[in-house]
Amino acid sequence: MKALLEGYQGGDIAIESSTGDLSYDLLFEKVEKLSLWLQEQGATSVCVYAQNSVDWIIIDLACQQSDIIFTPIPLFFSAMQFDSLLSSVQPNLIFSDSDLAFKRGSSSHHLSLQSYLPLQEVQVEFPLATSKVTYTSGSTGSPKGVCLSKENQLKVAKSLVQCIGLSKPRHLCLLPFPTLLENIAGIYSPLIAGGTVIVLNDNERGFSGSRLINPQQLFSSISQHQPDSLILVPELLQALIFGVNNGWKPPLSLKFIAVGGSKISSSLIAKARECQLPVYQGYGLSESGSVVSLCTPHNDLENSAGTLLPHLTASIKDNELIVKGNTFLGYLEDKRSWYQTEVCTGDIATIEDRAIYINGRQKNILINSFGRNISPEWLESEMLSTGGFSQVVVLGDSKPFCLAIVTPSTLNTTHSVIQKTIDQVNNSLPDYAQIKAFISLNEPMSFAQGLVTANGRPIRAAIMKKFNRQINTIYLNTTAA
Repeated sequence: MKALLEGYQGGDIAIESSTGDLSYDLLFEKVEKLSLWLQEQGATSVCVYAQNSVDWIIIDLACQQSDIIFTPIPLFFSAMQFDSLLSSVQPNLIFSDSDLAFKRGSSSHHLSLQSYLPLQEVQVEFPLATSKVTYTSGSTGSPKGVCLSKENQLKVAKSLVQCIGLSKPRHLCLLPFPTLLENIAGIYSPLIAGGTVIVLNDNERGFSGSRLINPQQLFSSISQHQPDSLILVPELLQALIFGVNNGWKPPLSLKFIAVGGSKISSSLIAKARECQLPVYQGYGLSESGSVVSLCTPHNDLENSAGTLLPHLTASIKDNELIVKGNTFLGYLEDKRSWYQTEVCTGDIATIEDRAIYINGRQKNILINSFGRNISPEWLESEMLSTGGFSQVVVLGDSKPFCLAIVTPSTLNTTHSVIQKTIDQVNNSLPDYAQIKAFISLNEPMSFAQGLVTANGRPIRAAIMKKFNRQINTIYLNTTAA
């Protein structure tokens, strides 16, 4: 592991947390001891089901050092998804900060997390060289294990260090560690650059699982720890902009904030920068090791999802983005997917001088009753950029006009205020894409309801089913004019 971390000095702080700081030398020592202990236990497949912590990172690195397959379990998974994941990876050891219904294992004497010994029913066949299995809920809520090698992950981490160019950065981890983007770009990259990873638990970040429940605590933690870099999803970016507009002052230490997860309007990027938030858009997917392209201070292109990382190539086939150069090993549950040489992303895109421009998802394209093609992500990003909404889902396939389901950013927002905001957005849209009606929600659509994925992307079929009666009533009683 030391050979991978070229920028460190032994006494420098590698990890900073409320439970104590770890120098690089001490981190290596702890990883080495846990690696030996895991080998003594005969561990071959290890899971972690816990909040962000120093122990989480040590387990991840120790598994890599010992060639043990490591699977982070998202805390937001339902009981059914949790069981499905365990059935797929068949761990013989689980570390957790929760009480689990398994036999307790012996203490490693190196961790505060409890170990558990689930019954390993069968010996699972993984793609050759699998080091990590990362799970996302997918658009249907069914877990799908993306198998990655060490090389898959480290290529991305090293490319990010090269492209971003921060020396010994202080990175504050805001997203849960099972989120591959934070795992690779928020842990590995700063360590490779000789920097410091700042680790806070849910309460210290103002989170409950994957949801932000205490924005003031989030603002305080950023101000207190003075990071150089952050990684955000669009909802968190909206929260930071809201905070600035209500008196919070971002620390001057911030040099780079990466934001990704869904299409982001250039006007929202501009608003963030007016708030002294140095935000840069990126694009990626787990099947390519989390990050595919990224805007940086040295290469910032308007409306672009960034320039391809140096280890990747890409092409467009039938309007779909195809990525080559760092392909995942396959989906654990689908042998037909193993050892592919390219990733078909499902995203509609164009490429100009290695810069990626994402225009929407193929399967989400709306074709209205006049035959016009509309990307809902385009309209949603424009709506979100106003700051008036925390969630927007645009519908209208085979209909004469577009309808939006919205969650206002502020409780008790009146119908007239929502309409005024939509009118402002419509002024910049062609007539066929304008939003003619809306449904306003009193609380956000959630993962627990089965309406959004873990990173907040709408599950459109489920949303249409839940609000079917209201949607039909609107289309029956509203004209397109």
